Amino acid sequence: MFKKKVIAIIGPTAAGKSRLAHKLAQEIPSEIISADSRLVYKKMNIGTAKPTTSELAEIPYHLINLIEPNCEFSLGNYLELAEPILENILGQNKYAIVVGGTGFYLRGLLENLNLPEVKPDLEFRISLKNIATPELYAELKAKDLNNIYKMHFNDRPRIIRALEIIKANLQNANANKTPNFQMIWLGINYTERQMLRTKIQERTQTMLANGLIEETQNLINEFGELEIFQKTIGYKECLAYLKNQIPNLNQLAELIGISTSQYAKRQMTWFRANKAIHWLSAEKDLSYLIEKAKMLVSDSELVD
Repeated sequence: MFKKKVIAIIGPTAAGKSRLAHKLAQEIPSEIISADSRLVYKKMNIGTAKPTTSELAEIPYHLINLIEPNCEFSLGNYLELAEPILENILGQNKYAIVVGGTGFYLRGLLENLNLPEVKPDLEFRISLKNIATPELYAELKAKDLNNIYKMHFNDRPRIIRALEIIKANLQNANANKTPNFQMIWLGINYTERQMLRTKIQERTQTMLANGLIEETQNLINEFGELEIFQKTIGYKECLAYLKNQIPNLNQLAELIGISTSQYAKRQMTWFRANKAIHWLSAEKDLSYLIEKAKMLVSDSELVD
């Protein structure tokens, strides 16, 4: 009898998790579910490192290219769509491969984390304006008794958002179901931190060469300067470049690289808290990584 299994492939941006997921999906009966908060948006292709048209045609992908950038999309929207897709894949006796770096999406779908939607409390946010980020983080850790909110100690916006939800007395609305599938967590990252930085720099140069600036301009022409562009690495910097706030391409690439490296560091802070992750070295050849991943999936048959 087929044991329902979900394979989560995670890791910092630019480590190669998408490539690993795609190749693995070619090797085993499976479909891919994106857990990336930016891939849901149409027309944001280059800056999000979205799978190519040919890749999307080779493997069944889900939760990519759903809405226009001027539409809102929340964790609740994601779970409403993702949960039945996940059940459908498993019901076909396939593996569900979930790949992405958006922590709340991963936790919501795979750990049944339920974060009810809370509207921004502007008065509350203003009251925190003069409180230092370390103090806010300490307050969050003291109030987060169930260790729901895993984030970098210096990520002020997310810390404030977590405190905002807790204030609304929604702290206890978390995991309350037992998943009906077995989880296999696969992580990919470079052993040497400098290697990841190098890969980020290379990917940044590739995105710019492939037309990231032009894509940003086209998005602005169609939708205006949306908040989603200003909050997305790559587009944010290109927007500043187009407004002559960044003087040249070299500095543009440097700033995108710095922002991406900082984001990767925050991602790893969250991932390291998950002790169930089997880490793979991104320095290894892809064929080796696939065989290792298949071995880990096969070995999990022995675990009840």
